[in-house]
Amino acid sequence: MSGLFGLIDSAHPDTIPVFLKQAAAQLTHFDWHRSEEWISPDGCVGLGRQHIGVFNAEPQPLFSADGHIAVLLAGELYHQAALKARLEAARQPVSASDDLALILAAYQAWGEDFVKHLEGVFVIGIHDAQRRHFLLTTDRFGRYPTYYAHQPGRLAFSPEVKGVACAPFVGKKLNHRAVAEYVRFQHLLERKTFHEDIEVLPYGGLLRFDYDSGLAELSRYWDWDQIPFNPQVTFDEAVEEAGRRLEQAVHLLTADSLRPGIFLSGGLDSRSILGLMPSDKSRPVTATFGVHNARDVYYAEQIARARKTQHHWFDLPNGRWVLDQVPLHFELTEGFHHWVHMHGITMLPTLRGLIDYNLTGWDGGTVMMNPPEKSMLLMNHAPDHAAILSYLFEGFAHDYTWPGLTESEDAQLFAPGVRQQLTGLAFQSMREEFQRYEGIPLLYRGEYFYLVNHCFRMTLHMNTVARSHFEVRFPFFDYALIDYVYSLPLDKRDLLYRTIITQKMPDLAMIPSDKQEYLPTVRPYVRNLHALSVRARRRLGLYPRRATLYADYENYLRHDLRQWAESILFDPRTEARGLFDPAFVRSLFERHMQNYEQWTIGKIAPLITLEMVLRRFFD
Repeated sequence: MSGLFGLIDSAHPDTIPVFLKQAAAQLTHFDWHRSEEWISPDGCVGLGRQHIGVFNAEPQPLFSADGHIAVLLAGELYHQAALKARLEAARQPVSASDDLALILAAYQAWGEDFVKHLEGVFVIGIHDAQRRHFLLTTDRFGRYPTYYAHQPGRLAFSPEVKGVACAPFVGKKLNHRAVAEYVRFQHLLERKTFHEDIEVLPYGGLLRFDYDSGLAELSRYWDWDQIPFNPQVTFDEAVEEAGRRLEQAVHLLTADSLRPGIFLSGGLDSRSILGLMPSDKSRPVTATFGVHNARDVYYAEQIARARKTQHHWFDLPNGRWVLDQVPLHFELTEGFHHWVHMHGITMLPTLRGLIDYNLTGWDGGTVMMNPPEKSMLLMNHAPDHAAILSYLFEGFAHDYTWPGLTESEDAQLFAPGVRQQLTGLAFQSMREEFQRYEGIPLLYRGEYFYLVNHCFRMTLHMNTVARSHFEVRFPFFDYALIDYVYSLPLDKRDLLYRTIITQKMPDLAMIPSDKQEYLPTVRPYVRNLHALSVRARRRLGLYPRRATLYADYENYLRHDLRQWAESILFDPRTEARGLFDPAFVRSLFERHMQNYEQWTIGKIAPLITLEMVLRRFFD
């Protein structure tokens, strides 16, 4: 998987070449995955880069003129001309205008503050032999997930946990807080992994490893509380400026000669990107996956026709595709994103030959606050910290993905030997993680926690999967757009998104989008008349029935996937672990098979994936 990997260990330099070879092998999933490694002259620092040859494909590291500094990059920078101008103003010569040369010059000009001057999607590593340290840093939103383990005198890091685990000092101690969180929230919070010894390098993070002391120091050069509040702006001003910044972000990311693609759904995010693409671009490639009658498939085709794209549809007629794709999905996501979220994986082999990057609408609805979940609305009007925590817990456990375990189910899930330790631990863990947000104003405290812990820790892995075949660009997480949208009061964000769509792409505002299949236009007469027509035709039985979801995972598990699931859940190895009560797991599974309840898969799917994690990483 694309990213940086390395091992620093002055006491055991003989382990470094072995680590680099093993880590590169673990990260190579296809024959187009490329790796390059470098070892410092003293043999104590081993660094590597894994990539797919799209962004900054030239050999790395880049060295300073005196050879003391080595720079590695996974990803890309934006606004290079402006950065070069600031460097020249700082009297720092730039040898070239490529990303690596700019990073090197920025580091030479501003030291460890260099990353504050960069904009892009990246993870950067800098070895400085004179200052005797190594720096590892991410972009503001950590869009290249990077994991690391540290002991005094030793540091290992990689874009996948399995790469870090190649370091001889990294153990196999299971993080029980992670287990408790995963079965309740279906993903992990903040910086946890399933390993006690391995953590996530945080968004906007800078890790400094000192060669002489052998100690690592982690800091954040950016966080959400740095966005100023802007209550004076009018709604019309907000629409104009947010729309301008979103359009500018799309134009910036499509300005080069690389081939864009868009995963087109029936929602607002992908259609907004398509609607804002420069008119001089040739017909872009769009692609949709799902069963033939799914709303996403039906409306995406209408959007594609309206904009004359090269559109591709990938059918999912039954659940056998899950069995085909589970091994790859698991290797790429390592269980952080369980198998009910394999969005678009069947499209990747075909699209690799057609596009160089996916211009993703990832969590655009979150940024533009459309449509807000009920718990999100409650959080935004919460009276205090305790209320937000309650809303967050309910949202993470039941609303933001498939509904998960209830309190009574959590109390019965764990085996007697660990029940007292793990029951209720998910809430306790969330409460402790939420404490660091107390300095953020109440207005955005819950939403920032959601962004970090749902978007960055769960849904981001959809892009991790896509990156195995092509790169990804993120218009909705443009720095300028984020700074502006999150400076606005809530009442200015309520209809912001749909107003931008109505004004800038009125033809696409006339194609239904939401689960009720209403129009996204803000023209009240048009929207209300259409909605009335939809309701009337539904009542008369004249309105077509279209599947809300692109895939029927619930019934997949009852039929095509049943034998596979049973072979994991009820295997003697699973019972022997002593984590879960076998009788209660069987009860959950039988409830699902009876099909008297809706949305029980969110209680079962995490148990299957968790057992896969334990077999892959801990057995």
